Amino acid sequence: MTEVEILSATWSERPVAMRLPFQFGSTEVRNTAEAHCRVEIAVDGRRASGRSAQLMVPRWFNKAAALSNADTIDELRRVVAAAVAAAPAQAGTALEITRALRTRIAEELPQVPALAQGFGPSLVELAMLDALCRALDLPFWKAARADVFGLAAGCPPDLTPGDVTRALSGIGVPDHVVLRHTVGFDAPIWRSDVGVDAPDDGLPVSLEEVIATTGIAAFKIKLKGDPEADHRRLRAIAGLIDRGDEYSVTLDANEQYAPADFDRLLRALSDDRALDRFYRAIRFVEQPYPREIALETPVAAPLPLVIDESDDTEDAFARALTLGWSGTSIKSCKGVLRALLNKARAEAAGALLSGEDLTCQPGICWLQDTAMMSACGVRDIERNGHHFAGGLQGAPASERAALLLQHGDVLEERDGRVVLRVAAGRVSIGSLARPGMG
Repeated sequence: MTEVEILSATWSERPVAMRLPFQFGSTEVRNTAEAHCRVEIAVDGRRASGRSAQLMVPRWFNKAAALSNADTIDELRRVVAAAVAAAPAQAGTALEITRALRTRIAEELPQVPALAQGFGPSLVELAMLDALCRALDLPFWKAARADVFGLAAGCPPDLTPGDVTRALSGIGVPDHVVLRHTVGFDAPIWRSDVGVDAPDDGLPVSLEEVIATTGIAAFKIKLKGDPEADHRRLRAIAGLIDRGDEYSVTLDANEQYAPADFDRLLRALSDDRALDRFYRAIRFVEQPYPREIALETPVAAPLPLVIDESDDTEDAFARALTLGWSGTSIKSCKGVLRALLNKARAEAAGALLSGEDLTCQPGICWLQDTAMMSACGVRDIERNGHHFAGGLQGAPASERAALLLQHGDVLEERDGRVVLRVAAGRVSIGSLARPGMG
């Protein structure tokens, strides 16, 4: 492990407009912003700088009914500003610094939900890890495997240093990732469903077009929380994807279900002969219950259940496992080091680790999040940011050119727009094996 001192930290933001409205839970997102952070660190007398980026997604970190989309973005801005202000002079291992920042923000902003409190520290953590890997001239996967970040020495009480070391030792060089496409609960399924107000930018809009264009065969489907409406929606989607070859499905309820209603939905799906193939393809259901009750009592269901919004503290996954949950999601906006510790937990318990991207954008955010996902060995990754927004919005020409030059396996320019280079449902990521956090 390596000792680090943060010398300075700054942040800025870039506006992001959605090419397609993104809907989840009770929220529709048309515009938001991406937070960018830069830190300078000292390591063994050397200085290095690093960067990070994360989309500030409204009404996901905090879903309080009294708050508007804009209110929740402002809250994330306060969290980022507090974390950036607290970062200089922090010193220790990367894990110790992250924990200290999380504790500091929880004390300074106690009224902010824990999931939102972690956004700022996670953004600083990403930039710090980028700088640390650059200082040591190591790609992220090698730094993680060597435990440069001090995870074994600082492992939580539910794990042993051996658990952590074994999990990290299995990290390999990044090669490719399989994409899982998000289907919003009002997104058009067939080409004929696309409205006249859809963007005319040459990119796919309907699910049918996405499949034809990208070859994606893994899907994440958003649920409304209404058993009958969700059943009808899943039948309609199955009518399309059943026409193709092998596929896999995950469902995401975004905390919309009461337990009794969720049980009713699962019974209806399992009893519906028209959904036989679709039901067998469901790998897990993500966060059906509100975070306020999800970790209060034991859970049981005929399908694996994983937490997402409930994964708001370092020990949340450990508590979820004791209650019968089958796994957790990882996202760089929750913390890269937490994801690596949860990789160790999942391997020790034989549990699921899912890769969800929270609409991360092509560019710095996508590259860093994917470097983390690859190191954690998730089967496929939810990727919707490039579909709903994308295009390196707000990036100066120099940054666009540099990213295209350094990551030509990941990105390509098409009609003046920077897009993911997707083939047969996957993206090659060998270029992430360069010094830095992706």
